[in-house]
Amino acid sequence: MKTKNSDIAVKIFMVVVAVILVGLIIAWSTGVFKDKRKDLNEGTERINNAISSMAEFDLLAYDGGSIMGSLLVDLINDKERDFNINVLTKENAKKTTPTPTPVVYQKGPSPTPEIDKANTNYINPNGVFLGKVNRNDNGIVESITFIQQ
Repeated sequence: MKTKNSDIAVKIFMVVVAVILVGLIIAWSTGVFKDKRKDLNEGTERINNAISSMAEFDLLAYDGGSIMGSLLVDLINDKERDFNINVLTKENAKKTTPTPTPVVYQKGPSPTPEIDKANTNYINPNGVFLGKVNRNDNGIVESITFIQQ
């Protein structure tokens, strides 16, 4: 059986069209896969940021907020905290001028706050302390500084 030249041309044309369509489908699916992977990474990053914000939510209440001295003493005595607490009382600020030096209560087990009222580091339970959250280069809370008002 003889084939006509026009039949061969049609078959070659169909093969070329099929190859082009397969290439387009592969390129399209690869692009869709990359976009979905990018969306997944962005979603994972958002979830991680939300979890980290929730973990530090209770600490953010101290940033720019005022607390009573009695609550500050309780916070210092909390043995499970993972940040340092710096406290600058009015008496300590007067004593260490011109550069006031706060008392640092290290994370974990640390010395208890001074209970002697005559001591410059005494935290008045009725005093008002303004807090400031200090972060490291990675944005993790390292310490909170409280200054008596």
